[in-house]
Amino acid sequence: MDADPFTLFGANAVILIVTAFAFLAAWESHPQEVYWSSWSSANMTLALAVILFMIALGGQSLLPMILANCLLVLGYGLRWQAARQFSGRPSPLAVIIVPTVLTLGLFALPAIFAYRTAYIAVNIILAIQTIVIAYEFWRDRRDGLPSRYGLMLAYGLIAVSFSARVGQGILTSNGLTSYLPQDAWLQIHLFVALFHTTASGAFALSIAYERSTRELRDAALRDPLTGIHNRRAFEARLQEHLDSGASTNLAVIFFDIDYFKRINDQYGHAAGDAALRTCAEICTKNLRPTDFVARIGGEEFAVILPDISPRAALEATERIRRAVEKTVITHDARLFKVTMSAGLVHSSTVSCVDIDKLMKQADTGLYRAKNNGRNRTESVAA
Repeated sequence: MDADPFTLFGANAVILIVTAFAFLAAWESHPQEVYWSSWSSANMTLALAVILFMIALGGQSLLPMILANCLLVLGYGLRWQAARQFSGRPSPLAVIIVPTVLTLGLFALPAIFAYRTAYIAVNIILAIQTIVIAYEFWRDRRDGLPSRYGLMLAYGLIAVSFSARVGQGILTSNGLTSYLPQDAWLQIHLFVALFHTTASGAFALSIAYERSTRELRDAALRDPLTGIHNRRAFEARLQEHLDSGASTNLAVIFFDIDYFKRINDQYGHAAGDAALRTCAEICTKNLRPTDFVARIGGEEFAVILPDISPRAALEATERIRRAVEKTVITHDARLFKVTMSAGLVHSSTVSCVDIDKLMKQADTGLYRAKNNGRNRTESVAA
């Protein structure tokens, strides 16, 4: 290892400052995403800590060393806050402040806490902090964002390095003569820190990009008024069922709000929107987690019921229809009700049916329900 500690500290400081400004730019573009502010503050705090370590390397004063360690703990506390904010969880200020104050006490009272005691204690604090941050990214790993694993690796490695320094302090039987022993262990730690600093900054940016991209993709498949899926998403999901051939006993339901134009004319379009949202909510509440509901037209909804018998599919359809019929909708202090007609088609041979045929048959059932008096369900054989 040719790089000396001063150079390695400097490289870490530069990367921390650059990424801090990158996070700040992201926050200015998306001020509602407060974790960018915490990430930027954390990196600037850590950069200042590293600069103070550089000053402490060649000086006799303990003040830079004390401040450096306190800022190091504070910086990782702010990174924990950023991780919690990213996942939408609260981040109590005490979790950030208490370790920092504890660190200040360890270094500000040398008569009580020897070099070795302070060295071991502060590295234990830092190891715990980085393990907890890694856990924050691990706990939501099922959201499908690959950069989580990069962040887990970055924080896991630095946690191992801090833990190794704890072991170094414990195994140094003759005691330490400095808060920052300049030996091979320090160089190894600074190389690990260099990787950690680079990886944590890069993956923090990429995980936010991944989530933003996923949210945009999801928004393209959702109806903005009701929040449920749209026609494009419905057809894609139905095609998946048909292509897989793994699901038999598939049912498709088309619902249509009866006399929807009258609602708009009598109560206004805002009332019509309230009716659409209410019907969408009722459909969602009365379906299984495996079922799929979408708004596929102005006042038309569609439902996919996989792995269901004809009788159970009819019962589910009627349950939704009756729930809508009984619900009183409130808008601008005015009360009104709506009803829905439904067309149901069930197929036990999914692989032999195409999407156009299923949708046409469900539409045929809906047309019959409308012609036969509305507020009813009509079933059509596949």
